[in-house]
Amino acid sequence: MKSKNKRDRTVSSKNKRAGYTNEGAPDLSGILQKLAGLLTRYDFIVLFFLLFIAYNTVTGIGIISGDAAPASFLPASILMNHNLNFDYNPLLVSDPGLSYAFPLINGHYVSLFPIVTPILITPVYGISYVICNVFSIPLSPAGFLILAKTAASVIAALAGVFFYLASKELFSQKVALAATCIFAFATSTWSIGSQELWQHGTVELLLISLIYLTVRNEKKEGTIHILLLGIVSGLFIFNRPPDSVLLIPVVFYIFWYQKAKLIHYISGGIIGGLPFLYYNYSVFGNVFGGYNENIRFFILGSEFIKNYIGLLVAPNVGLFIFCPVLILSVAGFLTLWQMHTSKIQQVLLGFGPVIVLQVLVYSFFSLWGSSAEYCYGPRFLTGFVPVLGLYTGFFLNSYFGTPRTNHPVREKNIVLIVVGILLIVSIIIQFIGVFYYLYYPYKTMNEERVWNWSDSIITGSYTYGSGNITGIYVYTLPPLPPLLEYQFHPVPAGK
Repeated sequence: MKSKNKRDRTVSSKNKRAGYTNEGAPDLSGILQKLAGLLTRYDFIVLFFLLFIAYNTVTGIGIISGDAAPASFLPASILMNHNLNFDYNPLLVSDPGLSYAFPLINGHYVSLFPIVTPILITPVYGISYVICNVFSIPLSPAGFLILAKTAASVIAALAGVFFYLASKELFSQKVALAATCIFAFATSTWSIGSQELWQHGTVELLLISLIYLTVRNEKKEGTIHILLLGIVSGLFIFNRPPDSVLLIPVVFYIFWYQKAKLIHYISGGIIGGLPFLYYNYSVFGNVFGGYNENIRFFILGSEFIKNYIGLLVAPNVGLFIFCPVLILSVAGFLTLWQMHTSKIQQVLLGFGPVIVLQVLVYSFFSLWGSSAEYCYGPRFLTGFVPVLGLYTGFFLNSYFGTPRTNHPVREKNIVLIVVGILLIVSIIIQFIGVFYYLYYPYKTMNEERVWNWSDSIITGSYTYGSGNITGIYVYTLPPLPPLLEYQFHPVPAGK
């Protein structure tokens, strides 16, 4: 009898682990518990695919900006021709609107812009390349444009994942999710970073990766974290040299708290940066390659004050105009200022003055208004949006991170209303940029237009887009078919 009872208990235990009742019927509650456990454990993977699908949902694919064209086409040359030039595409390099991005040097057409981004996203192109070759499916010109858009979506989705992983270590679970949603859909991460292969999307990804690695190292110190910090830092410098000032807090962290592992950080920097340093010297004869051309556009003068203000609040380029929810990041920085006790909090606090310095750098750039040229708004300042997103998270965490906070209920309710309004407005503005800006015909920008409130690219995009959108598409990876392709009749403007 005891043996039989023991066998019954063993069978019962096995059934429960397998998700079945003792009668052999599926145990729905057990299956749901297991599924919930898996989703919790691998929530970052689920988040990646959700963000990727959202970012790859569009109303059409337009022309590629000249600044993003080299990054969009270089992976094809790497895969097909095993080189870093564009000689294979004479139509591309001779296009009047794009030729400036492909200077002829030593008999070859090369990229005027840094090649870190196209190198990093080549594996995405590689998957498509393999599919095309294995199944003998040609990739159409339209498919190639979709592929470039898909690669941008991958970069933005990865940035969202690392933002979430860092937030989970800093905030409560619900605040981490809220901050990630703000970063992903209420800022230019959506309307700029995920739309084309700008360097700025890669800046976001690399910057939040640096922060996440720092957070992980503080949780459990390891040489591998410092080595990876060095590798990512090397990539960061050569991806977009003007944004290198954003590395200052990371370098401070290494020299102040991890000096014993300095050699590992330097070694990582060499691994990440040396190949691009070699490329720049061998092709252009200088450290920063084609970017040396931009030095002449940095002009010291009194105009920088007006430019500085414009980069933040000008109607057609201002960061806080296109992402008003990030106003909360100022309050978040002040919250962090009052509580900076841990090393990671001190590092994040250090980004505050560095961001002020970063905006100052661009205020001396005489073409600062070109931030919104063939781009929906504050492209130059998109790189440090992850930090502002984390600051916003600190503000939210101080009010809603735990059931017990030191704020009166009425104050919390007022804050919740303000946050809700800013969030809704920001998402609407970003939504217009993602789905309507494609159809806006006036994509050039100058300083006069930058300050023209009556010529807003936000309202202009909505006006033109609402009368020209003909469908919505959820792309996967060319040449694979889209997940969704829905056509509808365009609605006449004004109706």
